[in-house]
Amino acid sequence: MSTEIRHFTSVRSMDRKAIRRMFDLAAGIRALPAAERSTLLEGRVVVSAFYQPSTRTRTAFESAALRLGAACTGFAEASSTRAGDFYQETLEDVVANLGMLGDAVVLRHFESGAAARAAVVSPVPVINAGDGYNEHPSQALGDVWTMWQLLGDLAGTSIGLLGNANVRSLHSITFVLAKLRPAEVVFLPEPGTSVPEDSRLALEAAGVRWSTVDDVEDLLTRCDLVETIGTRHPDHSTAQQLANAADVSTTPERFRIDAAVLKRVNREVPILHPGPRTDEVSTDVDGLPVAHYLPQVRHGMWMKAAMLASCLCTPEQLAVGIR
Repeated sequence: MSTEIRHFTSVRSMDRKAIRRMFDLAAGIRALPAAERSTLLEGRVVVSAFYQPSTRTRTAFESAALRLGAACTGFAEASSTRAGDFYQETLEDVVANLGMLGDAVVLRHFESGAAARAAVVSPVPVINAGDGYNEHPSQALGDVWTMWQLLGDLAGTSIGLLGNANVRSLHSITFVLAKLRPAEVVFLPEPGTSVPEDSRLALEAAGVRWSTVDDVEDLLTRCDLVETIGTRHPDHSTAQQLANAADVSTTPERFRIDAAVLKRVNREVPILHPGPRTDEVSTDVDGLPVAHYLPQVRHGMWMKAAMLASCLCTPEQLAVGIR
């Protein structure tokens, strides 16, 4: 058995085969009887170290770990630890210590590159649950797996991404899409933002066309599926940012998805959203067949289970337990 630590800090180095393998692993874990699934990580401890708020990512990782038979511990805000008090304990020291207590560390941090820094010092696998404006591997793999289940092989499809493409979720999604090579990725950027250079280069290197549009109706007309993150976000490079009066203004109409615009487009375009939602997807969409953002959460949990298993299970365990 290899003693190499298998970290999961980035999707950029993954090729198409590795991404497909994660899709298959997530599907295999989902298909296992609960009694068999719960033995995969029996006796293991997964530690969550969340320096930023989270609703879905932290609870999905913990739900995934519990379903695989692991125990969970950790913290949901740094202010409750020595990293957030008088001592200002460094990220490296926190992770090195947590690695003595658990078998994997799931890290969310406000600094871009924090996951890679943590992996250098950690004695156990580090899984990146979002670091600054850098990456969000579990969100990207779970969301693109959801696209795959809805559309099949993405070859020949047009995928729409609405929002600031510099935000870590869309940033990582673009890298994964580049490896799976849809025909086209169409962006509707948040006002004042543009598609980052590394995203453009990744798509171009893979031979994937990319373009931008100015209105959600154009996006829905051109695309086979649309994922939106909306246009209102906190500063992801800070530990926490509370909304003020200027932040809670309504989303401009040309970025909002509601039943009326879907009716005008007159196409059944699946809608994804990684959460949290404000008003960029109206609640009148929730009951429509195109609303896939709740199943998306469930798919994401199974993908997180696959990430934990890929880091902590031996190849022999996976070969015997998951077919």
